[in-house]
Amino acid sequence: MDKADRKFVHEIADAFKLKSKSAGLGNKRYPILYRTSRTIAYGERAYETAASKLSRRFLPRNDVGGRRAGNASRRGGRAGGGGGPGGGFGAASYRDGDIVGASAPELGVGNKGRAMLEKMGWSAGTALGALDNKGILQPVSHVVKTTKAGLG
Repeated sequence: MDKADRKFVHEIADAFKLKSKSAGLGNKRYPILYRTSRTIAYGERAYETAASKLSRRFLPRNDVGGRRAGNASRRGGRAGGGGGPGGGFGAASYRDGDIVGASAPELGVGNKGRAMLEKMGWSAGTALGALDNKGILQPVSHVVKTTKAGLG
């Protein structure tokens, strides 16, 4: 079955809360669907609604050809065009050297973790650890490492 057709079957299955997976190799791949306890009963109207949502979800690009256009590259047969995988997540991801949660606010009074620490004797402004041991005053920081350089 064609990749686009399999994808459509999986998306329709998802709309009906069916579990789906693809099996087979190469050009002989096919979808397998499983009913679950949450599966919705089939109805022509429900199918038409799901199919229309899937068909109007995006507008195909005419400036980028697909595999059928004959511009498949040597990179695993994927269509060329573009500067690499992914993109568009620059603001949402961390860069090398960033500290995770550096701008996070202090835990609120209603937080369960804070309540548990307070039950064990911790109070705001005091160090974590035993009374005779000063412990740490600053929270543990995690510095992002995106490259393998300097890992030893």
